[in-house]
Amino acid sequence: MATPVLDLPLSHDDEEPNHIIFWLDQGIGLPTEYTHLKKAFGSNTDPRHETFTMLNDKDYDELLDSKEPVTVLFGGVQFLLQAFVDENSCLEAFEVNQNKRIFFITSGSLGQKAVPRIIESYRNVFTDPITNKPYHSVYIFCGIIDNHVDWAMEYYEYIQMFDFDRDLLQRMTHDIADYFFERGRRILEDIEPKDPLKYLYWAKRLYHRFDKLEADIDTDNPRPVRPSKDTRKIIDFIEKVESEKCANKADEDAPTNDGGDDSDTPYGESSDY
Repeated sequence: MATPVLDLPLSHDDEEPNHIIFWLDQGIGLPTEYTHLKKAFGSNTDPRHETFTMLNDKDYDELLDSKEPVTVLFGGVQFLLQAFVDENSCLEAFEVNQNKRIFFITSGSLGQKAVPRIIESYRNVFTDPITNKPYHSVYIFCGIIDNHVDWAMEYYEYIQMFDFDRDLLQRMTHDIADYFFERGRRILEDIEPKDPLKYLYWAKRLYHRFDKLEADIDTDNPRPVRPSKDTRKIIDFIEKVESEKCANKADEDAPTNDGGDDSDTPYGESSDY
């Protein structure tokens, strides 16, 4: 039996998302720019349904006018998104959102000045607090990569460069899935008072979306896709977590021998040897 991919309703997270996408580019509002990437963002007016509507050009105009991040869907997962056409407003947003996990998209032309300032001022945003390793979550989109290699090389530990927005979308989808997977695992290890399955299901949803991108499956013409190694891995991990959760629940609900039973046989063991 095939494992369903969309296990959780899109409204599963009642809290404001702690993950956010910043997007710095003067061409965001142009209908012919970022056509593949824009298809990944949408809004869901009815949280009881899995379907969502793509953001239109008017939505992006309003997004640029907004001084605050707005809630959108990225690959079916609730995200905060904030767009900028100038460096200073972008820097201001980094200042007030340092506590969030930020995935940063920028054009090559604006990124040439903005990225060095952002990484030098907010390196903590792009550094894993546990391992102290840098996140590769600065995505440079430019027409000619060679024109930006010289300045970008100084920050190669943080930067990925793309000249086609579909490739950028594919890479970012997988990176965010990796982040959610690791977040779920750390919640389990640290026994945080949060639900690890929420993050694990988000990871599963995005790995599946990545598989569809890999197979070049258009959202308007869906068809079955073969699960990748990462998708199978997250499915197996979720099954293990759910199994352990059920076992723990069963142990908690099981009656205990409190002295009311004269039998010397421990609960759960057979007396028939």
